[in-house]
Amino acid sequence: MKFVLAFNGSRGDVQPAIALGSELAVRGHEVVLAVPPNLTDFAGGSGLAVHSYGLDTRELLRSEVVSRDLKSNNPVTKLRAVSEITLRGGRTMQQELLDLTAGADAIIGGSAGQERALNVALVRGIPYIPIHLCPIRRNGEVSLLTQFGINPPPPVARASWTVLEQILWRATRSAENTLGSELGLPAADAPAATRIGRQGVPEIQAYDAALFSGLTSEWGARRPLVGFFNLTTQTRKRMGDGHSDHELQRWLDDGPPPLYVGFGSMAVADPDRLARVIATATEAAGLRVLLATGWGGLTFDAPGDRIHAVPAVDHDAILPQCVAAVHHGGAGSIAASLRAGLPTLVYWLGADQPLWGRQIRRSGAGLSAPLAKIDESGFRSALAELLTPVHTRAARGLSEQLVTPAAAVTAAAELVEQAVRS
Repeated sequence: MKFVLAFNGSRGDVQPAIALGSELAVRGHEVVLAVPPNLTDFAGGSGLAVHSYGLDTRELLRSEVVSRDLKSNNPVTKLRAVSEITLRGGRTMQQELLDLTAGADAIIGGSAGQERALNVALVRGIPYIPIHLCPIRRNGEVSLLTQFGINPPPPVARASWTVLEQILWRATRSAENTLGSELGLPAADAPAATRIGRQGVPEIQAYDAALFSGLTSEWGARRPLVGFFNLTTQTRKRMGDGHSDHELQRWLDDGPPPLYVGFGSMAVADPDRLARVIATATEAAGLRVLLATGWGGLTFDAPGDRIHAVPAVDHDAILPQCVAAVHHGGAGSIAASLRAGLPTLVYWLGADQPLWGRQIRRSGAGLSAPLAKIDESGFRSALAELLTPVHTRAARGLSEQLVTPAAAVTAAAELVEQAVRS
């Protein structure tokens, strides 16, 4: 069979696609991987056939629509930002995906750009199989009101999703129908979530039921929670992403386990101020710091021996050597720190990150707060609480409950094959 995996977003969105695509290739299938142009070199090391698809997400994350409008407290401004991000480059993406799917048996894709993938799948007469890295469909366990400090009962949580779907649908309907008509499709009569559900194929949830026990019973086989994906050691080495930083390992061996700090692909508003807060608070706490600078421009002028900065780390090899983790709460970072059994402090910026922060807090495995409110005093207090035995034990216990990445990817591949064969 031929599968086209079309994934937009940051490295955290693309890496699970590489994991699934690699498994499908091992099973003898033809795999085409479509990713943003700024991630083609990264993905190309996997050995899969990789094509540029959509916008440069590094530039998008630095744009005002993401760095300013998407984080606005004004709901109208935020919705306009969501609409613009959803539709920006839509015409080009549709055509690129149409070209790539000649002879394909299915399109597999993430939530970003799902409308484009669904349109092309309908034109090709093949299924679109979604891979969700967090809950984005109507349910009673996860509420959209969480980031406002509201934890409503299940009926209200479900209603919040219905309201969001309708608001987004009304905001994007005209443009969506324009893009659909260019492919000869009739006007859409419902939000994308509803139309995707009509296909009758599973919407694969690539995260762990240990964090969302209620979703398994509520969604059942329609949206199976298979577990977090991860690259195999062999794939990492092939991509040049394995643990080979001897200088870092020497630094780790020369002292007590450090605090891991990393904000991934997120653009931090004031990296210099954040660096000062981290340096001062961790010095007061007597902690060494391993900083993964990522895309956010977070650096220290004179880090010294106590702070070691690197662009990125091999989470599988390095995090188990740390005492705790502080990060933005992206799904990939959450999975990595939980697999390592680390108490985790989530300083979220937006998108799905508040949701993950809430689940970390509910599980007892850590704490969560908006990055916009970080200061030296609050960070120092949070670190003191994070390193208490209650959070350390909870994090280790949760780690033992997680589905292994190999089992998660295998389950997803089997679901994909079954969906096409049925």
